[in-house]
Amino acid sequence: MVPADYYPAADAAKLRDAYVGKSLADIPTPAFVVNRKVVESNCQNMLSRAEKLGASFRAHVKTHKTNEGVAYQLGDKAEKVVVSTLMEAWKMRDFYQQGKITDVLYGLPVVKSRIGELVELSKQVKNLRLMIDHESQLDAVIEYSKQHGLSKPWSFFIKVNMGTNRAGKSSGSDELTKLIQKALAPENTEYLSIYGFYCHAGHSYAAKSVAQATDFLKQEIQAANEACKIAKEIQPSLQLTISVGATPTAHASDSIDLSSLGQLSGELELHAGNYPFCDYQQMATNCITKNNVACTVLAEVASCYAGRGDQAPGEVLINAGVIALAREPGPLPGWGKVATPGFEDWYAGRLSQEHGILVPTENTNPSFPELGQRLQIIPQHSCITANAFSWYYVTDGEDKVVDIWSTWRGW
Repeated sequence: MVPADYYPAADAAKLRDAYVGKSLADIPTPAFVVNRKVVESNCQNMLSRAEKLGASFRAHVKTHKTNEGVAYQLGDKAEKVVVSTLMEAWKMRDFYQQGKITDVLYGLPVVKSRIGELVELSKQVKNLRLMIDHESQLDAVIEYSKQHGLSKPWSFFIKVNMGTNRAGKSSGSDELTKLIQKALAPENTEYLSIYGFYCHAGHSYAAKSVAQATDFLKQEIQAANEACKIAKEIQPSLQLTISVGATPTAHASDSIDLSSLGQLSGELELHAGNYPFCDYQQMATNCITKNNVACTVLAEVASCYAGRGDQAPGEVLINAGVIALAREPGPLPGWGKVATPGFEDWYAGRLSQEHGILVPTENTNPSFPELGQRLQIIPQHSCITANAFSWYYVTDGEDKVVDIWSTWRGW
């Protein structure tokens, strides 16, 4: 048993019996609604982008956390994934056994408390990769290997920080060079095997156009490529992977001219995670449109307050607050945008735990919805919003529930 085995999961079969065939007017709110046709289209388009780029594709599964979503992301072209929790990795065991996933990257820098579990996971999947961004992490896995007599070296990416400032050694820094040198030191080759360099331009979410997102992608490739050059100066025989991508930069990948970047010192790999669902944040980048958003939070109008607030006609209370929508900011105002026709000028302007307050978009004077009106709201950031729900109500873009996807929750 591993920690993931102790977390409860929603019974998808019973939920299907209860809800498949019902309309969205008949399900309890708040609810997370997924249009699987859009998910499929988004995933196929991303696989095509990677192919056009001449890159392999590594699907990040953290947004949806479902078996169904993984299948759409892999299509018939991909077999590599990245996870943010070990729960995600363990829940994909069927894909490993079927040979559909052969390569798993644990996308957080390794911590000591989970090394033993990572060893067990490595027995399940053909290739397990770690993420490294500090010398002490290398020390930790080397020490574990020595203590437990492990004969197989750890395969890992080194994380390169090219501006996001979340994780990784800064591109071009002495610290990055020292980390590479330690990873390739002769005394460590028994325990360590560097697989490549990984960049994630999380700050590309601030892009306002495909052109800006393309510039961020170029920066990702250049940063990882420069790190590859440093490693190959030490060990010229290395076969390395240049792994780049964030959903905005991945969306822009078919606009880049790789020849303008010169010779690459590794094989190119594209990764992304938010793209199956997309959200209000992605709409702000102008790399997608509303038609690419596959998920909404279905909420219900509980009350209306004429004359309250700064703008006419007032404010609306819904039964979806922080717990259902998440308090994740973005370039566009609010915590979610109403997508229901006739009410698009309302957005979630304030939230408390279970209460959401809809306010009018500036310079509009929309009609109040009726009490009991169900509204579909595009979340600001679907990765965090989806995590609040133990199952999704799946449609084909119509009003009817056609499936239930049970989600993975926990660490």
